Amino acid sequence: MVGALLSTVRKLWTQLQPPCPSCVLTTFWLHLLSWSTQMELLAETYGNIYTLWFGWTPVIILNGFQAVKDGMTTHPEDVSGRMVSPFFRALVIPSGIILASGHHWKHSRRFSLVTLRNLGLGKKSLEAWIQEEACCLIEVFARERGEIQIHM
Repeated sequence: MVGALLSTVRKLWTQLQPPCPSCVLTTFWLHLLSWSTQMELLAETYGNIYTLWFGWTPVIILNGFQAVKDGMTTHPEDVSGRMVSPFFRALVIPSGIILASGHHWKHSRRFSLVTLRNLGLGKKSLEAWIQEEACCLIEVFARERGEIQIHM
């Protein structure tokens, strides 16, 4: 029962994806031909947009300048995702910066840029401000003669 349900769901889901070669064919080709030769042969057979399955993960391939241009300009949200392996998911915080993708990445990037601009990124006045703070620190160090109490 469960197998039939999963089979039906996979058939319906794969109908929404671009055409793809069989998994056996893809696995067989991976070590026999160079990567660029494989992509050219698959593009001749399935067109400039096709799917390759790496294990359980589908990877949509955009082959050729026009396909990549159309994908990046007309559907940027659809092609901007990153494939993250379960190994890396287990190692890093899901809401981190390194493996962020989609909405979370946009939000983190916007926050980082705004914060850096507020701190003076790209302004000449930042250097003078840092030098003034450094001079004040040097004066405090000289006045205390190395016996500074740190209170936390």
